[in-house]
Amino acid sequence: METTTKQWEVRFIVSLSHDPDYLDHQYPVRLYGETVDQLQQKVRAYLKKHRPSYFNNFGDHITGEKSYVCSNGKIRPPFEWKLDPALFDELRGWWHYSRRYVSGWPQRDDTRPKPFHIGDLEGAVEDFVTTALIPRKGPDYRPQAMIEKQLQLPLLESVLREGEEFTLNDLLLRGWQLLALEYQGEVSKTGELTNRKASFVLGHADWPAAYYTMWRRDAYYRINVIDAEPKYKK
Repeated sequence: METTTKQWEVRFIVSLSHDPDYLDHQYPVRLYGETVDQLQQKVRAYLKKHRPSYFNNFGDHITGEKSYVCSNGKIRPPFEWKLDPALFDELRGWWHYSRRYVSGWPQRDDTRPKPFHIGDLEGAVEDFVTTALIPRKGPDYRPQAMIEKQLQLPLLESVLREGEEFTLNDLLLRGWQLLALEYQGEVSKTGELTNRKASFVLGHADWPAAYYTMWRRDAYYRINVIDAEPKYKK
């Protein structure tokens, strides 16, 4: 019987068909965990057990959409990949393609504009749980910084600012909490703030969950903070 607290949730799409019509057999998967580390473990175990031909992280405005397909000599890459089928067949194993989201629409990811060969299933799964996993609030979610319905600022592990509507909504789904509303702009000669732009200040009390956001937003966290991550794992 499943007894894990559903504090965190991850959703992704898979296809177990290894035939040419594999994309017609996609289905959503939803897994839960008490911690983000548990989510990683469950996703890793699920993919290695079921050995799909295709999986996709659904995507959001922070991580983007990330898709993985296995070249086995029978299937073709998705149409939107715009990848030469001959090259796809030549390099057997797993391929990866990513797109970013802008105002609700998938766009070309300039950091990795073309699909690339990633290797075996083990490599594809590790890339997925490391870079593509999107931890969201689960049915049992309880903010760690809330005590008796009061937000405890000293318990926050991370703070960021965001002014874009779509990204803000994705941050809230990831467990970020609104702390304040700020305005930036130019000060006129009369002391008025002109050309002002609003941005929200948000905080997160669960560092492993917050790290999945910070890692994507700023290279600093990929370079300088990654070695400190394991001490936060439960």
